Amino acid sequence: MNSSQNPFSKDRIEKLPFRFRAGDSWELFLQRLVEQQYCGAIVGPHGSGKTTLMEELIPHLEERGFEPVVIHLPSESSMRDKERLPELLRPLVAPQFILLDGAEQLSTRHWLPVRSAASRAAGFVVTVHRASRLPVLMHLETHVPLLKDLVEELTGGSIPHEECEGLIARHHGDIREALRELHDRWDGGSSGMPDPDPAN
Repeated sequence: MNSSQNPFSKDRIEKLPFRFRAGDSWELFLQRLVEQQYCGAIVGPHGSGKTTLMEELIPHLEERGFEPVVIHLPSESSMRDKERLPELLRPLVAPQFILLDGAEQLSTRHWLPVRSAASRAAGFVVTVHRASRLPVLMHLETHVPLLKDLVEELTGGSIPHEECEGLIARHHGDIREALRELHDRWDGGSSGMPDPDPAN
């Protein structure tokens, strides 16, 4: 199968919009951001949508006159990258707005100079795995119904609830990894999912 025909291809997954849980919305999220003086953390485990939410925040900030500056700290970030971070942040001033993805990579020794360097920017939002250093803007969780909805949106078909339960359990709640497994299984012809409509 051509990789572009796989409903779980990377480009299709990256186009999935962030899904707020029941009772939440962009309006409420942005209201919390204002109340917390544009400073806070998006908290959640691997594969829970933190990066997607941060990326979708960018146009909302731009509409409000801010200039978002996104910095990604992948898990393999070197000690040198972490030590250079304050130097990168220090020149940023309002209306520039710092979005730091992967702040859990920073130890207390690295965090304090980063927080100080970010103080002149218009705002500072980070993604982390656990709440600690900044007030929480939103706590994200992964669950079976969310994975089920995403799979059905990607494929146009249904998936058994117990299949989603198994995927969530095997990947410790990481929806990104669960979708990656489905990608590989689809390519191998063993996904158990209906083929996508060839007309689409």
